[in-house]
Amino acid sequence: MANHSRLPAERSRRILGDLAETLGCTVDVFFDAARHKEVVMTEELLNLWFSIKDARARHRILDCARTVKVEAATREHT
Repeated sequence: MANHSRLPAERSRRILGDLAETLGCTVDVFFDAARHKEVVMTEELLNLWFSIKDARARHRILDCARTVKVEAATREHT
C-alpha cells in the first residue's frame, strides 16, 4: 500500500510557492510573524478588489494607489 501522508504537505508547499511567485516574494513571508500584518492587509485588499465589479471604480482605486505611491516616493527622497 502506498504512503500518501506526504502528498498534502507537498501540495501545500507547491501552492505556497505559486502564491509567493505571484506576489513576488519568498515563501518565508507566510511564516514570518513580523510580516503577518502585511499578509493580512494584502488579503483584505485583494478581497476588496474582487468585490468591486464596476470597472470605473477599479480605475479610480488604481489612480488613488498610484498617487499614494508617487507621494510616498517623493517623501522618501526629501
